[in-house]
Amino acid sequence: MNLLYQLTNFLIGTCLASHACVIAERAGKEDFIFTRSKCTNCKQQLSLLDEIPLVSYLMLKGRCRYCKVHIPCEYFLIEFLGGFAFCKIDFSSISGMNTALVLFSLLLAAISDFQSKEFDVAFIVPAFIIATLHILLNFQKISSIDLIHFCPIFALFIYEILKNKLGSGDLLVYLILALYFSPQFANLAFLVASLILIILFKTDELDRKASVAFIPFIYIGVIIQLLRK
Repeated sequence: MNLLYQLTNFLIGTCLASHACVIAERAGKEDFIFTRSKCTNCKQQLSLLDEIPLVSYLMLKGRCRYCKVHIPCEYFLIEFLGGFAFCKIDFSSISGMNTALVLFSLLLAAISDFQSKEFDVAFIVPAFIIATLHILLNFQKISSIDLIHFCPIFALFIYEILKNKLGSGDLLVYLILALYFSPQFANLAFLVASLILIILFKTDELDRKASVAFIPFIYIGVIIQLLRK
């Protein structure tokens, strides 16, 4: 039963990730709630069979049904990762719904950062509000260990931002993770993200001189942390 529960959540996560892609692409440009999805090349509206997360991409062999243009594999990867991000969420509880909203907000930022190397702060406002309320309601549970984990990393972020080596968006994401989950959770997520980047740089998969979207790698670190629970 537990496996069925997680599989159902995985499918829900793929749907949420698919819609997150639409929001990230259309935000500030066109309606993403009431209008149907369409091919970015031929502008043909997609049928429901064309919009089944993961399955449609595989059935269509990664190409638009109408104009046959290749669909970026990033969409498939985002839906796949989104499934794992939400597979252990308890959607029947308030805390679970709050966690889902936090993850969805961060996913929007990750997608936008991946596509354009920046993201609209409005994407993470819901997550920041939830994280702030969470820490205010659980203020008495903050331990000295939490402060030891949080303060040095927070100071390092401020230093790197002042030197223009990090964006303020990375700090906001760190604060959300530290306030809502825990400083240890946030630190490990950032550590995983950093290790993945180091590996990619060492294998020449990334251009060392170009700017790198860091939020997507942080999100992968978050997923790994959630799956370990």
